[in-house]
Amino acid sequence: MARWTTTSVARAASRSASGRFLLRVARDLGRIQFVDRGMTLAAHAFTSIVPILIIAGALRSRLDSQTGPIFAEHLGLDAATAEILQRSLPAGEQELRATGVIGIVLLVIAATSFARALERSFRVIWHTPPNRLGFGWRWLAALAAVVIGLALVIAARILVQGDGALTLLEFVIEVVLWSALWWIASWIVIDRRVTLRELLPGSVLAGLGFAVAGIVGRAFLPLLLADSAHRFGVLGMTFAYIGWLLALAMILLVAVTAGRVVHLTYAGRAWRQSASASADRR
Repeated sequence: MARWTTTSVARAASRSASGRFLLRVARDLGRIQFVDRGMTLAAHAFTSIVPILIIAGALRSRLDSQTGPIFAEHLGLDAATAEILQRSLPAGEQELRATGVIGIVLLVIAATSFARALERSFRVIWHTPPNRLGFGWRWLAALAAVVIGLALVIAARILVQGDGALTLLEFVIEVVLWSALWWIASWIVIDRRVTLRELLPGSVLAGLGFAVAGIVGRAFLPLLLADSAHRFGVLGMTFAYIGWLLALAMILLVAVTAGRVVHLTYAGRAWRQSASASADRR
């Protein structure tokens, strides 16, 4: 019965252009196993963020003493949650010296894990072949693009605040910044095998998705982090944050997949190009 119902829905949807578009997106998402791939991206994003926090915390004493409180305030955390977060990060330069050169190298390698996972995801979505051996520098470049983009988004949130028109302006700015971030990062990480024009629809959709997620996150994420911290401490914050990263990763995968279908539809190849083309699923 369920099989018959699914088939009937698919046949009904295929009668309209929008229905065919949604069917193609759903088929491609199933092909890439986007839930499992989203979990992989979220895990790698977390392991990439933690090393950066370690280095930033070790260098914090060289910066303004207000850096920590401002960071916690920007996240919207209450005093107790902010204190838990601050205690979980390194407090001075001794930690940085203790890691040594080898430790820093290992941290950089761990930080590029997200870029590597992103490259594999884009390669599967766009059916591109494995990258060359000399691709390593692009992982660093893609990670740098993501970090710079995040910094610009945070700066925009600090500089553009208010009600009414300013809130709309802030949303538009975030859409532009997020779109530019994923447009450039994806072009770098896929080794320019897909043109910027082809990547633009998915990047714009990702920008919209992340901007909307930012609104939702600022409303609910601080409450979720605070509740998890009070119940389970730093471990609770970790699980809550990984769950949020999973939601963002799935938004990105859906946006990029839908963007590819938009490009193929515009080019008249949405149904002539098989979604079952051979690709590396690792």
